[in-house]
Parts: sequence; structure tokens; C-alpha cells
Amino acid sequence: MAVTKIRKTSSLAFLVTIIVTLVVLGLFLFGGQVAPEQKLVPDMSQPVFTDMLLYWAYALLAITIVALILFAIFGFIHSLKVNPKGAIRGLLVLLAMVVVLGVSYFIGSGELLNIPGYDGGDNNPGTLKVVDMWLFTMYFMLAISIGAVLISPILSRKK
Repeated sequence: MAVTKIRKTSSLAFLVTIIVTLVVLGLFLFGGQVAPEQKLVPDMSQPVFTDMLLYWAYALLAITIVALILFAIFGFIHSLKVNPKGAIRGLLVLLAMVVVLGVSYFIGSGELLNIPGYDGGDNNPGTLKVVDMWLFTMYFMLAISIGAVLISPILSRKK
């Protein structure tokens, strides 16, 4: 009974998210362009619903981060009760991730970008280093994922 309720709830949340995302993408792609006198850069395409798409992406990111943190905390508390050694290993993985984020932050570039039509305050060395940090971390995690997909069948055959 509980599994069915969980499955129905998660399926409904997933479908609502997909439908809203498709609507927002449709508005972004087919909603038209900003009037020529309001464009930031006259010769560039500027869809009307760009802000809506960005706010939806921010909302999805915030929901994902909150869910990730909550599940991690509750999972750690549960595993600390059931398997303390496994919980400590989980903390070591978290520590490794913090190290990867730190290293990727320090190798990131803070060089200012030349962005036509942008006068905002986010083109500064700190923000650019954080963006590079996330990009380098994603590249690193992608490489690890591809390596795991390629290596795990080989290791399972040896066992």
C-alpha cells in the first residue's frame, strides 16, 4: 500500500514537472522575440520568455538541492543507527567531494568576460571562479561515470 502511494506521488510530481517544463520551453521557443527597441543587443536573438525559463531552471535547481540535502541527512542518520561504519564511509565520500570542489575552485579562472550588452554585477572574478568550479566538477564527475561504466563490467567478470 505504501509503495503504491509513493509510486503514485512520485509519478505525479514527475509528470507535473515535465508538463510545466514543456510549457515553459514551448513559450521560450515559440513565444516570439523582444521588440527591436527593447533588445539589449540589436542584432541578437532575444526570446520574450527567457526570464521565465531561467526562473524555472532556478526553481528546479533549488528544489533538487533541498531534496538532496534532506535525503542525505535522513539517510546518514538512518545508516548511523544501522551501520555506523558505512555512515563514516559516506562522510569520507562527502569529504572527497569537498576536496574536488575546492581544487576545481582554485584552478578556475577569474578573468573577466567580454559580454556584449551585459552591465550586471555578476561578471566578477569570484562568480566566474564558482562557475568554473561547477563546470570542472561536472567534467570530473562525467569522466568518473564513464570510467565506472567501462570498468565495472571488466571487474564483474573477474569476480
